[in-house]
Parts: sequence; structure tokens; C-alpha cells
Amino acid sequence: MRTVDIAGKLFSVVVMTLTAMGCHSNSGGGASSANTSPPSDTGGAITSGSEGGATGSGGAVTSVGGAVTSGPTGGGQNAGGASRQPETSAVPSSGGQSAGGSSRAPDTSTRLSGGRVDAGVRTGGAGSGGTSTATSSPIDGGVAPTEGCKIGPWPTADPTKAGPFKTVTENDVGPPAGEAPDGGVAPRFTMFRPQNLAEVELCHPVITWGNGTGSTPNMYGTLLRNFASHGFVVIASNNTNVARGNPAPMLVGVTWVLEQNEDPSSVLYRRLDPTHIGATGHSQGAMATSQASGDSRITTSIPIEGASTQRNLHGPAMFFCGGQDTLVGCNGAKSALAAVTTLPAMYAELIAVDHGSWMSRGNTLSVADSAFTAWMRVHLMGDTALRSWFYGADCKLCMDSAWNIDRKNMDQ
Repeated sequence: MRTVDIAGKLFSVVVMTLTAMGCHSNSGGGASSANTSPPSDTGGAITSGSEGGATGSGGAVTSVGGAVTSGPTGGGQNAGGASRQPETSAVPSSGGQSAGGSSRAPDTSTRLSGGRVDAGVRTGGAGSGGTSTATSSPIDGGVAPTEGCKIGPWPTADPTKAGPFKTVTENDVGPPAGEAPDGGVAPRFTMFRPQNLAEVELCHPVITWGNGTGSTPNMYGTLLRNFASHGFVVIASNNTNVARGNPAPMLVGVTWVLEQNEDPSSVLYRRLDPTHIGATGHSQGAMATSQASGDSRITTSIPIEGASTQRNLHGPAMFFCGGQDTLVGCNGAKSALAAVTTLPAMYAELIAVDHGSWMSRGNTLSVADSAFTAWMRVHLMGDTALRSWFYGADCKLCMDSAWNIDRKNMDQ
């Protein structure tokens, strides 16, 4: 492992006007070839003005190849304004739930009491207080849990593989959000979620996603569908300038899904965990993630290839960058880590990748996407079996020579 000494070195990312670059994606099923060239970045630089300085361009394209049909069926179309039939995709089974049509819920007999997160792990202990039933009072000043599902730790699952849920993608849901192009109507959202949210009795955590400049959620479809296959409900702004707008699109998405959680006509009704919400995004979306993480509803965050200093975090953060990124670089991530004082935080540099080559291809998850999935499982699902990836003196990423890691408040 290489160690980075960031003490006293505060940097800021200033990205000048970027030249628009072409992008491409794979199609069809199966994993892509190992010699597939990395996708191009897209779009020009975005100046965020009052929102924290210049951002880098985003838009690296991922494959949206076919998936293997497996797993239970069911679910339904969201009632929150989508007018199209959802596009369904299936994922191979992995983790603690059965596939191939079984509706058996995973063993949840050792849920932790209260379902809260404290410094990266849920408080309580295995079996303390039994199953944590949703109550009518807010947790940590957030939205009160609902009564249709139960907040508690999820069975562990392998983050290097697709999870056990069959997924559905719903296009153009939710309200318009952010800046409108040329005076038109602002874009809405794409939602990636388990097809049958009632397949398990546990409440599903939420992840809000931000695109790189000029990019759309489907360009990151492999990662976002993988989140959904593990049980997360992902709300992704369709805005190609996601760092712009007041209110910010990533937070508008959070507000909308929480409203759907209270709407009896919605497929999300009483199926979400409003106390565990993550934010992540790429490039300009990383800057938007840093901004969104100041909201008290966001309990963990992963800015990817770009970050700005956020001194009002409400939970653990991973600041990711590629060691070969000449477009945005790693100084913003280092500065973001330096600004953290008491919360768990990790600077995670994947040495061999650039601004876009960290992304997954086809049905094969990249090293970075597996790490992002593991981080969200630990901090939003209480998957303590994966905690050793990030925490402790000999953490998995710390011992891997492919990574350059620096941390705060994560030795235990």
C-alpha cells in the first residue's frame, strides 16, 4: 500500500473549459472483452458559481448490456408520474436470498435495535431488542420510518457480483429538477430499483445519483442497476448539469422518493428506509454529491472523480479518484478528506484508472464499482461482514497495492 500524507496540503480543483469528446457504449449480453477501450469523457467544464468552484466534465459511458434472467418476479410500475412501461432487467443470484422465483425472505432474526448508523456501523447489537419495527418518531432529525417494512441490518452479499433482486428501470419519473435547457422544461429522473420491493420485509435504503457533464443515468447503468440488484432504490437525475439548480436536482430526487414512500398509490409506499440515504455521482455529479452531502438526510456519500470541501457532513464519506486522471485529478479529493474532522472518511485512489476507465463494462463489475457497492452496503444496510474492506488497521483496500488509501477515524 502507498500512503498519502495530506497534512497541511489543501488543494482546490479548478477545471478550465473542457473540449467535448465522443462517447460509446457496449450493447448486448455478457461481459465485455478485457481489451475494451475506456469510454471517453463528455461535455465542457461547468462553473458552479456559488456552489463551490469549477467542476470537471463527466460523461464516461458504460455498457448497458443484457443481463441473465434469474430471480423472483413481481413488482409493479411506479405511480409517481411515469408514463412508460418499466424496462426490466434480471440479475444473477448472489448473497443471502434465493433466486429462481423463490419469494422466501432472507434470515433477519438478528437485526440490530433501532437501525441507526453511528460512525459507519449501526448501533445496538445482534439480537438486541429483536426486530426493529418502524416507529412514528423521526431518527436523528430525519423523516420518521414507516410501518410497512422493518429497519434492520441486511444479510451480507458479495459486492463483486450482482445482488439477488431482479431489477426494473423507470424513465421520466418525478418532478422536473434543475436548470432547463434553452428555456424548456427541466429534465426529470430515472429510477433503478428492485422489481418486487415487497419480496423482503426490510426497508430499502435510497441512493441519489448525479451525472457527469453532458451525461445521463443510463450511461452509468451497470453501476446503478447493480445497486438496485442489491436492494437499493436509486433515484438519478436526468439533468446533464446536475450541479446547477436551486433546489439541487439530487436533493429534489430524495424529497420525491420520500413523498412516494407516504403515497398509498405509489409502488414505493412504505417500502423505503428514510433514515439511510446515500449520495454519489461522477465528475460534475461528484461536485453535486459534495454539495448534497450537507443535507441532514444524506447519511453517507461517495464523490467519484471530483469533490469539494463539505464541512457539514452527516455521515461517513469516501472520496474516490483515479491515479491517472489528468482531467480533474485527485487534489479535490485530498482537500475534501483534509476538511473532515470527526467522521469516518477515506481517500481512495485507484492508481491505474483515469477519469472514466474505472467504470464497469457489460455485466462484469469493475473494481471501483464493487468498492462503491460494498461501501453503500456497510453504511446503508449495516452489512458488517464487509466492514473490513474499509475499517481497521489491515483493511482490504489498505492492503491492496492497486489502491492508494488515506483515512480518518477508521482505524477501528
